[in-house]
Amino acid sequence: MSHNLNELGQILFREVSSHALDDELREQVSKTAGPADAAWRFHFGSLTRDPNDEATLYLVGDRGDDEKKSALLTFTRTSGGEVQIQEQPFGSTDRETVRDMAAKDARFLPRPQKDLPAVATGNRHPEISLPAVFDAFGRVLDETGVNMASTVQLSATREMTIDEAIAARDGEDPTQIGHTRVSIEHLYHSGLWAAVRAGWRHGYSAEADHFIVSGAHPSEIAASIEATEEAIRRAAGYTKFTTDTSRLFQLEADTRHPNAWTDAQVDDAFAEKLTDDEQGWLLNEFAAPKRVEEYSYDFTPPQVRRLAVKFSESLKLNEQLYDFIREQKSGAEFDFEPSIDEAATLTTPEELFFYMHWLRERGRPAGLVPPNLGFKKRQAYPEELGPLKDYAAHKMWPELVPAVEGKFGGDPVAELAGRVRELAAVARHFDGTLSIHSGSGKQARVLEMIGQATAGRVNYKISGELQLQLLDVLSEQPEGSPWRALYKRMVDRCREFASQNAFGEESELAEVYKAKGLEYYLGDRDSGRVDGNLFLVFWIGNLVGTRDRDAPDGDTRFFKEKIDELPANLVSEIRRRNAAYIVWLAKRLRP
Repeated sequence: MSHNLNELGQILFREVSSHALDDELREQVSKTAGPADAAWRFHFGSLTRDPNDEATLYLVGDRGDDEKKSALLTFTRTSGGEVQIQEQPFGSTDRETVRDMAAKDARFLPRPQKDLPAVATGNRHPEISLPAVFDAFGRVLDETGVNMASTVQLSATREMTIDEAIAARDGEDPTQIGHTRVSIEHLYHSGLWAAVRAGWRHGYSAEADHFIVSGAHPSEIAASIEATEEAIRRAAGYTKFTTDTSRLFQLEADTRHPNAWTDAQVDDAFAEKLTDDEQGWLLNEFAAPKRVEEYSYDFTPPQVRRLAVKFSESLKLNEQLYDFIREQKSGAEFDFEPSIDEAATLTTPEELFFYMHWLRERGRPAGLVPPNLGFKKRQAYPEELGPLKDYAAHKMWPELVPAVEGKFGGDPVAELAGRVRELAAVARHFDGTLSIHSGSGKQARVLEMIGQATAGRVNYKISGELQLQLLDVLSEQPEGSPWRALYKRMVDRCREFASQNAFGEESELAEVYKAKGLEYYLGDRDSGRVDGNLFLVFWIGNLVGTRDRDAPDGDTRFFKEKIDELPANLVSEIRRRNAAYIVWLAKRLRP
C-alpha cells in the first residue's frame, strides 16, 4: 500500500482509536499500514500516544530509507477529524527532540539494573552498534525470556569525556581521554535515540563506566576528583556508575608485592591512614569469622590491617563519589560499582568481602561487584598451562600458576571457575552481582563456565570487540577500495604513533608484529584473536580519535567522522556481526 503522510495518519488513528497502545497493536498497525512508498521507512515500534493528549501520536521514520534523514512525525487529529502533521529532525544529535520523545513513554528511559543479569555493551560507534545491540537483546529475550540489556556503556573518563573536551581534541594524542570522539552526553542521547527507534520498552541500563581518579600527589588527585565530579554531573541521566579509585591502592601492603611491607611498616601505615575510631571499628567488625554460603573467612588482626592499608584511601574516596552521584541523581535509584578489577593483583574472596563490607556498613552499598580475575582486554583466557605461564609473566599474580598446577591438574579454566564461584557467592552475600570486566574475546568454554559459576547472576562487560568487528569489515573490503585504504591508513598511523612511544612500553610491539607478517591482521574473532596482531587489537581503536592526515584527497578529518559515513551495506554487515556476537555471548552466559 502506497500512501502519503496524511493517509498514514488516518490509518494510525483508525487502528489505534481508544485501544491500549501495546506492542501487539503496534505490530497490527504496521501490517495494516503496509510498506510506504520509497519516500519513507517507518519504525512502528516507536509509535507512542501523547500521555496528555489522546489525539496526538508520535512515530519515527527515515526519509528515503536513510537513517541520517530520520524524523519524528507528530500526528494530531483535530476535532473535525483532520490530521495535522509536524516533522522534526530525529538524529542522535538532536538531543532535545530525542529527550522529549523518550519522556513521552518512560519505558524508553534507562533504569537501574539491580540484580538482573546483563551483557554490558560498550558502544564506541553508537549510531552503528546500538541498533544491533537492541536487536540482539530482543532476540535473547524472545528465545530465553531473560532481559540482559545493558546497552549504553563506555568508560566515562577514558573512552569518553565531556562535550567541550571532545571539541578541543586535536587528534595528536591517541591515548588522551575521549579517544572515541563520543562524549558522555552524546552516548546517553544515542541510547535514547536507538531505544525509541527500536521500540525497546523492556528496560535497559545506561552505564557511565570507569570514572578514573588518578594522580601522584595530593594536588593532582584533587584536580582529578574535580574533573571526575564534573563528568558525573554530565552523566546524571545514566543509571549505572563505575568508579575506579584503584590508583589509590597501597599495593606494598599486599604480601604478593615483590617488595611487600613488613608487619611493622603496615602497622605504622594503619595508624597513619585511619583514625582511632576507624581502627577500632575495623578490628571489631572482623573479630568473628564470616560465613558466606559454604565458605568461611577468619580475618586475623594483621590481615585486617593489611587490607585496610591497601584499600582505605580508595574506599574513602568511593564514599565521597557515591555521595556525589546520589546528589546528582536527586534521590533516583542507581547502580554503584566500585572497581577493584584494575588492581595489579588478582582479587581474593577475603579482599572482596572486606571491600564490600566496608561500603555497606558505611551506607554506600555496591550493587555490582567487579574483581580482577586476570582477564586481559580483547584476549582469550589461556586454556593450557604453558600459555598461562607466558600470559601471567610480569604480572603480580604469583599464586596463579602454582594453584593451577597443584590443585587443578594444570587446567587454568577449572582454577578460574573455582575463583569465580567463590567470588560470586561473596557478591550475593552483599546482595550484589559479580561484574566481569574486559569480557571481549573470551572463548565459549570460559563464558559457559562463568554462567554456571555465577548461576547466571552476572554483569559481563564488553567494549572493544564491537569496534574490532567494524574494523574487520573495513579490512576485508577489496584491495583498492576506499574503505580498505582507510583501514590501512589507520594501521599506518597507529604504527607511527608507536614509533613516538605514544603507547608506552607496548609501543615496541608494533614492529614485533610487523616482523611476524601480521601488520594489518586483527586475528580470528572466534579464536579470541590470539593469532592476530595483539598490539593492534588493543590500540587501533584509539585511532578513530586522530586525524586522517595522509588521506590522498587531502581530507584530514578525524577517522571517526569518516567511519560515520560508511555506506549502508557495510553498516548492515557490521550490525549483523555485532548482533550475532551479543546473542552468542548472552546464550553462553546463561546457566
